[in-house]
Amino acid sequence: MAKLDGFDRIIGMDLSKRTFKACVLTREKNFEDRNIISGTMDAKGRQRFIATLGAKDIVAIEGGTSSNNFARELEMIAGKVYLLNPGKLHIIFQSQRKTDKIDAVKISHYIRDTHEESICLMNIPTKCESEIRQIVNSYNFAKKQRTQLINKLHSIFNMNGVPEVKKSDLEKNESRVFIIAERLDDLACLDATMVEELITSVELKIEKYMDIMRNFILANSEVALPWLSLPGVGLISCTSILAYIGDGSRFYTPKQLRNYVGLVPRIDQSGDHNWQGGTSSFGCMPVRRNIMQCAWSLDHLKSNCILKDEWDKIVNRGKRKSKVAIHVANKLLSIGWSLQRSKKLYAGFGDYTNLKKKLKREKLEGIDTSSFIELA
Repeated sequence: MAKLDGFDRIIGMDLSKRTFKACVLTREKNFEDRNIISGTMDAKGRQRFIATLGAKDIVAIEGGTSSNNFARELEMIAGKVYLLNPGKLHIIFQSQRKTDKIDAVKISHYIRDTHEESICLMNIPTKCESEIRQIVNSYNFAKKQRTQLINKLHSIFNMNGVPEVKKSDLEKNESRVFIIAERLDDLACLDATMVEELITSVELKIEKYMDIMRNFILANSEVALPWLSLPGVGLISCTSILAYIGDGSRFYTPKQLRNYVGLVPRIDQSGDHNWQGGTSSFGCMPVRRNIMQCAWSLDHLKSNCILKDEWDKIVNRGKRKSKVAIHVANKLLSIGWSLQRSKKLYAGFGDYTNLKKKLKREKLEGIDTSSFIELA
């Protein structure tokens, strides 16, 4: 049971984009009788609700797109704020009846009945963390958008009888403009030019996002460098890790970090039956996607390092590369966690030449390395 000493109310909230439902349990009623209140998620509606709170209130909300900023506003007034992990909140996603009112009631009862150490919490991100997470997500969206537009431009050439033009020929702006002008007739040229202008616009956005991420890395060099020293971890991966994991201090073991990312296997154990499945789909998707890409990059890594040797050894034993990638991704997370604790850099390459080349390649030469004597 949650620690309720000193608190007079438990408020479970279910948020949507425009409205919210809240279930209020009071000490006066022994946290049994419930009172349902409604409100709006605009600025006035949030302030109206916050004005009713005090230091003796516990507020619990399910994590989501609109909950991070709201949770920070609540923290300034309420005695305690719980941001619940929706992927582990089984009382919600396994429910047979699901309405905003019922979800709010279940959340308030969950806080009342669950021991505090067992509550499935998410870390409430700072404003800076929320902003850089948004940049990471916008960058990923822009990259997908660019790929779609390149595919669209390539299809225009195919439809107009120019199949010899490959997608790789359309990667650079200068070659795109030249090929369009040389190979397409008037109407097709007009259509292709419009698509090319969209691609250029998206590429400018991608560059701006990358500049913001570089500045973020430069401002957090002490946390960033241990992750950057790992094979496969570059600007985008490191920014994602820092945005969602930070310095990793809230994880007491590497297993907790792997569980947060969602790279632990599903297990079903009962009596003599012991089944272990693939990785769970619950976890931090942006970090999971990027750390898996880092792991896959070891398949083509030319430099020798301990993790590369381990990749080759397991592949040579006949294991599928998809499973090897998961194993190596877990290794990267565990090593990264340990490096953060010890304030050291990955030494699996034998020296730090690869890290120095990576910093130059990612335009991070100005990063502060004074905290690491290895780079002196």
